[in-house]
Amino acid sequence: MVDCALECIDRDLICESPPDFLQRNSTFFLTLIGIVGGGCGVLLTYFLKSRCTEIKCCGLFFKRQPIELNNIELTTSK
Repeated sequence: MVDCALECIDRDLICESPPDFLQRNSTFFLTLIGIVGGGCGVLLTYFLKSRCTEIKCCGLFFKRQPIELNNIELTTSK
């Protein structure tokens, strides 16, 4: 009876090999990528909604001109 589909190659090297580093820790890496991606999303949302002209955060420095709001937009947005 053949347990391995690759019967011409040594079974111990192919079929019985332990999982590599990425296979063992794939859940951790997916979680880490999700957390970092979510943090970047929150940071970018903060930058977009901010009315500041200069933003300094985590070693980053942005100087920008935010869009001016007129009185009609301020009273209707409440």
